Amino acid sequence: MQATPEPAAPATAPRARSTKKIILITLAVILGCAGIAAATGALWVKHTFYPSPMKPVSLTASEQAALNGKLQALNNPAAIPPDEANRTIIINEREVNAYLAQQQLGESVQVQFAEGQVSAAIILTAPPDFPLVPNQKIRLRFTFGTSLTPAHKLSLKLDDLSLGGISLPNSWIGDIKGLDLIAANVESDPALQKFVAGIQSLDIHNGTLRLVLNK
Repeated sequence: MQATPEPAAPATAPRARSTKKIILITLAVILGCAGIAAATGALWVKHTFYPSPMKPVSLTASEQAALNGKLQALNNPAAIPPDEANRTIIINEREVNAYLAQQQLGESVQVQFAEGQVSAAIILTAPPDFPLVPNQKIRLRFTFGTSLTPAHKLSLKLDDLSLGGISLPNSWIGDIKGLDLIAANVESDPALQKFVAGIQSLDIHNGTLRLVLNK
C-alpha cells in the first residue's frame, strides 16, 4: 500500500514568524531610543537646573609663576621695556580659570576662548523676576564678541545668553544683546578706564588671548 504523503506546511508560517520578529526588533529599537532620549533629557535638566559645582583649575608651580609675571605686567605696564615683544602678553584659558579659582569663583565661573569670542559658563541663582524658574539655581552661558573700535577702543559686546544651549530672547534679559559693556561702564569706572587705555591691540583665538600693551 502506497504511503500517503504528508501535507505541506502552509507557506505563510515562516513569513508570519519573520514579520513577528521584525516587529519585536522595531519595538526594541523604539523603546531603546525612548530610553536614551529620557536619560539625555534628565541629564540636560540636571546640568541646566540642578548644576553641580564646576571643578576649579589649579596650576603647576611653573605655570603659576608664568601667570604671576603676566599679572604684574598688566598691573604695571610702564615698567615693561619698550620693545613690542616684551609688551605682548599671551594668556590661555587655564590661566584665566585658575585666576578665577584663586578669587573663589572656580566653582561657579568657567571661561573659554573661541575665534574672536569669549564665552563664560556661570552658575547662579535666577533673579525673582526671571521669566523662567525664578530663584532657581541655573547654569547660563554668556558669549561676548571682542574687538577694537575704529577709534582704537576696546569693545566687549554680549552676542548671546543661553540656558541649556537655548538662546534666550533679548527682551528677557533687559535688551543687553549687542550692548558694548565697556563703553557703557568705562565713564563710571576709573580702573576700567586705566585698563582700556593700556591696551594697544587684542586678539582672541581658540584657547588663547593675545594682548599688546601701549607704551
